[in-house]
Amino acid sequence: MSALKVSIITPSFNQARFLPDTLRSVRAQDYPNIEHIVVDGGSTDGTIELLKAAPGIRWISEPDRGQVDALNKGFAMATGEILAWLNSDDVMNPDTVRVAADTLQRTGADLVYGDVEIVDEVGRPLRTSCGIPFDLRVLLYGINYIGQQTVFFRRELLQKAGPLREEFDSGFDYELWLRFSRHGRFAYEPRLRAKIRVHPAAKSVANPAVGRADTMRIVREYWAMGGLHGFLQHLPLRTTVRSYYRLKRQWRRRIGTDHA
Repeated sequence: MSALKVSIITPSFNQARFLPDTLRSVRAQDYPNIEHIVVDGGSTDGTIELLKAAPGIRWISEPDRGQVDALNKGFAMATGEILAWLNSDDVMNPDTVRVAADTLQRTGADLVYGDVEIVDEVGRPLRTSCGIPFDLRVLLYGINYIGQQTVFFRRELLQKAGPLREEFDSGFDYELWLRFSRHGRFAYEPRLRAKIRVHPAAKSVANPAVGRADTMRIVREYWAMGGLHGFLQHLPLRTTVRSYYRLKRQWRRRIGTDHA
């Protein structure tokens, strides 16, 4: 069976310090059919020179409305059957794409995700954030256990659900998972891993309050939707959150790791 084409979108703006690691991690993949698209927002820090010298990528650089706008541009440019995005300060493990593509084909799922390894500014490991098998109840209570750096999904899923929503600057990925869940099936694969870099300029570090506010707006929106609210009335928050942590403990024992 021929390898399905995987398109990876990297939004970038003034990340010349970290971007080379991101580009190298995609080039180092042990998967044969990858399209890497970098959508830059008009950087002035040497990023353009890096992109011009980088082999095997497609890229554009022009002003945009931010990360979500850049991602939507990139997905519109993509030609792969499988889509993903990797921010310009994060990196993939050498087998990330292969494990993701294999899992999608083996399970027939529409989206796959795994575990995220958290590293510091210079790439030193801090801890691993472990996912759990997909549970919509937990996700609907605002617990985003799906590590974006490990998410790969079929093109048809994005076509059904529509583009990322720009009004959620920090919670757009969480909203997308909820929207995707209405159109396709998710699979969790703990062998699938990628790394997120924690540093002072990272959006989640620099302004965590925005992320929390976005999450609450999204939760309220989805709870108010027809059908979901009635479903959730019978799922007390305490029970659902306990279920989440119980699942995490079960998977830690099963996998035999020091997952967080």
